[in-house]
Amino acid sequence: MVRGMNRRLVAGTSLIEILTVIVVFLVGILAVVQIFPPGLGVLRENRAKTQAIAMARAEVQRVLGQSAQIPERIVAGVFDTVGNFFVLSNSNPNEMNPPVDSGTGIGEMTSSGQVLDGGNPIGDWTKLTGANRITRVIGEGKPISQPTVINGISGSRMQLLFGPIYYQYDAPNNRSLGQVLSVYGNDLRRTQGSADNQNPNSAEPLYDTDSFAFVPGTEATLSGLTPAGFENKDQIWIGRLQDLGTNTLKSHAYRVSMSFVYNDGVTDRVVEAIFTAFPNIANAYYRELNNYAVISVPDLLTGSAFAPAGYRGVELASVRVQRIFQEVPNGTPFDAYDPYQYKPWNYALGTLMLNPAGANETVKDENGNDSPLMARVDYSVYDWRIIRDEFQVPGQIIATGFNPVVKLLANQIMPSSGTRVDGQPYGGIALAGDNFMYTPDLAGNLGSRDFVLMDLQSGGIIAGNSGVANSCYEVDKSSGNIRFKDTDSSDSLVVTGHIWVPDGTFGGWVDSGPVEIAGRRVQALYMATGEYAVQLLKASSSYNVVFPTAANQLAAGQCYEGGSNGWGQPNRLYFPLIDSGQKVTVGELWVAGYSEPVIRDRDLRIAGIESIGGVTVAYAELPAGVTFDASRNNYAVRRVEGASIKVRSFYNPQRFNMTSSTTENFERLARWTQTYSITQTETFDAGGNN
Repeated sequence: MVRGMNRRLVAGTSLIEILTVIVVFLVGILAVVQIFPPGLGVLRENRAKTQAIAMARAEVQRVLGQSAQIPERIVAGVFDTVGNFFVLSNSNPNEMNPPVDSGTGIGEMTSSGQVLDGGNPIGDWTKLTGANRITRVIGEGKPISQPTVINGISGSRMQLLFGPIYYQYDAPNNRSLGQVLSVYGNDLRRTQGSADNQNPNSAEPLYDTDSFAFVPGTEATLSGLTPAGFENKDQIWIGRLQDLGTNTLKSHAYRVSMSFVYNDGVTDRVVEAIFTAFPNIANAYYRELNNYAVISVPDLLTGSAFAPAGYRGVELASVRVQRIFQEVPNGTPFDAYDPYQYKPWNYALGTLMLNPAGANETVKDENGNDSPLMARVDYSVYDWRIIRDEFQVPGQIIATGFNPVVKLLANQIMPSSGTRVDGQPYGGIALAGDNFMYTPDLAGNLGSRDFVLMDLQSGGIIAGNSGVANSCYEVDKSSGNIRFKDTDSSDSLVVTGHIWVPDGTFGGWVDSGPVEIAGRRVQALYMATGEYAVQLLKASSSYNVVFPTAANQLAAGQCYEGGSNGWGQPNRLYFPLIDSGQKVTVGELWVAGYSEPVIRDRDLRIAGIESIGGVTVAYAELPAGVTFDASRNNYAVRRVEGASIKVRSFYNPQRFNMTSSTTENFERLARWTQTYSITQTETFDAGGNN
């Protein structure tokens, strides 16, 4: 009896109580789980932004490490059919969408991603959207370095900062097509021509080959030798170089940049353009008279969208002239007597081989002093979404079998087997058909790669990213790690691998054989998952202060003192829209309403935009209560220079799908661009080539 009583008194839990506890527990768990997705999303977003900032900072450090090569500016623009380049000064750097149809104003895009204008494809949307709206690099350069020997060829190597570059190959002539890539030298000194003083004299034996004379139309008849058809036209006279090997005068092409006034039949406006004057007397603009090449400025417009009849004059201070380097075809040696030559060594990735004769060449600067010959380059960035990740290959392989790992800037790398944000196949950093971007794999087969490792010493491609014996590295695309390994079993203390070195032909590469990779400076090229892009923006190195009669006459590289010529506010310094967001330094500001009559060396931010006469321009505002001094007779602003460079990093993990409707596709793309996350890093402008 006692035993039975004790069994009934034992504590227990009923089934109802257990079910109640389970329900309460599940309700609590569900409440907690609902908290996590937004929190995880915030963490992912913060991690992505942190990575974008790290990419921007790394790019700033990379560029500042080569500050002597920083370009004059980076702009938006278009080419005409004869290779001349026109700057789009009114481009908004904050506009993310591709161009709309120029006739209807309606945006259209095919299901394959081609943007349309007038029903014709003008390019893949990825090359016309976001960072890739502004891609033209102007005036990147430095003095020609001492030569080295690469693959048996002696030359002075130059690596462009923002490769890969856009390149077009003219197969029949074995050279570049057009002027998409333009290499040129120092600015020639400008002098004023005068018929009264017979300057220049085409028969003068002591001509100055480092200068040019601008002869206005009213003074166009010189020594009675002005070319037929050039009478009463603005002209440029350039002293020709002498070939010391043959004692003859050379014929070079010339780069002529300027801002000119053009009348379109309705109104005058200013156009900024970069012309290429080829040495062919069959051209309407070019003649040779004894010691001089003569260029008719209005006739440079022949064949462009601007008829010579609409030319109204040039802004003299904007005229700049340089000799263009001749591209030497494969198999042709450099001319020892002509330093103005180059070869596009690595066509797409931006490695140039310059004539070594230029390393010891000097030219006269504007003060008459000897300066080293520079090589400067205009080119178009192929795609700002390609990350340029520079580092040094680790020096040793540990004998235990541990291979060194380098962490790349990106946490995840887009694999070639993946899909783009629009659902289209990715395939690698080169678009289908852009064979100038193709690089060799380990076996030497050319194609588009999702990861390229370039040797900055030779401009070659380091063979790897494979599990086979001759691969000296492998990339973990899911973590952004690159692991190096030694391919030479006889020596375990260094990283030995193969480099495919350019042979000077288009698409031609030569295997270097086993070479030591350890310690080499390399550049990794890839795209990061999440539609990242890293873009450098730079305003002009210097600005001309001009006084146009209307806002549509303000061009890139110019600024205007508000109120000085009938438009604008007297407390604002105006710039073209493309300079919005930049910072400038002004040497002198003569003002009213300030404690002193002149403000010196003041930094101004071009932070505002204003619509004047239907044209949107940017401006920097003077301190509160301060206006320009009207008594200074339009000379209240002096010495305006670009003061900073900035790097923008883009990130957009969202996706969208294509349809059969071209207008719907464009609208979906426009909605997608609104979800860009953009960060900006700014630093002092340490360079820029004038």
